[in-house]
Parts: sequence; structure tokens; C-alpha cells
Amino acid sequence: MSESVNPLSPEEVAQFNETLATFNNTKDLSHAEALFHLLDRNRNGLLSREEIRIVMNQVSAHGFSDGEAQRFVETFDKNGDGQIDLREFVEFLRTKI
Repeated sequence: MSESVNPLSPEEVAQFNETLATFNNTKDLSHAEALFHLLDRNRNGLLSREEIRIVMNQVSAHGFSDGEAQRFVETFDKNGDGQIDLREFVEFLRTKI
């Protein structure tokens, strides 16, 4: 059964895009926590496959399939709990630097 995930508001989409652009330009990991919290729609401190898929569909020009979200989680979920925590998310962003 799929979890219910509230999408980003228009203001949150703008904030996400601005924060991501700043990160991409500066490679400053201090923006990681802000990005993480925007993705963490249920505020439980973990990113589920569904949260990643919903938000990425809103902010990505090509969309994000369920399979892509699953592969993302499988790739960066280092502790094997099926979700991405802040530490794992920061490690993901480090691969982008």
C-alpha cells in the first residue's frame, strides 16, 4: 500500500529550486538540511521512496518514476532500512560535488 504524501506548495517548490540552484553553484553542503526537510513531507526525519518520487515529479523537468525513486533509495540507503536519513542524503550530495 502506497503512503499518502502531500506535495510541495508553490512556495516550497520555489524554495526547493532556489536552494538546489544555490547548492549547485556553491557546492556548499550547509544547504543539504534545507533540501532534506523539503523532501521529508511527513517530517519523520526519513525520506521514503514515495516522498522522493512525489517531490521530484514536482521539481524535475523529466519527472521521476517509481522505479527511479526505488533505485535512488537502494543506492543511497546505506543502513538498509529502506529509507534515506539526513546523513545518507548528505553523502548523496557529496557525490554531486
